[in-house]
Amino acid sequence: MKRFTISVPDELKQELDSMPDINWAEVARLGIEAKLGQLEKFEALEKRGEL
Repeated sequence: MKRFTISVPDELKQELDSMPDINWAEVARLGIEAKLGQLEKFEALEKRGEL
């Protein structure tokens, strides 16, 4: 599995740190996968001229 780094504002980092039981890497991965799925559906509709 590959790794990459993201930057977040200090305030957001403080909020994330206040919830140490949450696997934020997993939350981010799921969010990215969901967004990619949306984009793929959008592109398919666009190709078919349904937009």
